[in-house]
Amino acid sequence: MSEQKTTPVSRRHRVYQIVGIVLAVLFLALGVAAYLAGGGPIIAAIAVIGGLAVLIVSIITMVRS
Repeated sequence: MSEQKTTPVSRRHRVYQIVGIVLAVLFLALGVAAYLAGGGPIIAAIAVIGGLAVLIVSIITMVRS
């Protein structure tokens, strides 16, 4: 059987990934709140796209490590 090489992930990197996910959810919530508050679809779209980008990068980084 072949053994997979795994690199230990430091706590600091795991904390960064968790903080990234929390910030992504915050950006998504702010985008929805901005739209509902009358900020317009462009402002809301910028926040939602930014939140999705941060969320995707955080999840990919978490899965790869």
